Amino acid sequence: MKEADTHSPSNPQQILGAVSWVLLIAVMFGGESLLLMLSSGEGMSAHREQFFRAGHGHAGVLAAIGILYSNYIGRTFLLVRAQVIAWVAYATGVSMIAGGMFLHAYVGTAGSGSPGTFLTAVGGVVLAGAVLFLAWQLIRARGGVA
Repeated sequence: MKEADTHSPSNPQQILGAVSWVLLIAVMFGGESLLLMLSSGEGMSAHREQFFRAGHGHAGVLAAIGILYSNYIGRTFLLVRAQVIAWVAYATGVSMIAGGMFLHAYVGTAGSGSPGTFLTAVGGVVLAGAVLFLAWQLIRARGGVA
């Protein structure tokens, strides 16, 4: 199999990777926001702090993995449009997971579900689908099956 030209306009990995890197800035802003809230002296409930930290942590790790996702999606036989759709599905799942945790921090209560926990669960399904789709496409590309 001939290696694709990574500088070709038909390969979106550079743009998707760049967007992934920029999304890490949003995660850093979230960490700064948490630090400001915790050090403001106004206090934060244990529930709110727990889920804000969880959302921030998941967003950071999954955003960093998004950089890998954008790289590996280019190693498949997918057309450009399908690569972009797959990456958007991944990013949507990440946003739903982290966003659901943030939402639960603010509208949920300890020990019960909320729209935030539902959003997080749906995001997990979306993210799992995007990752399994990538894995399947990588297996197909390895076997030379277009």
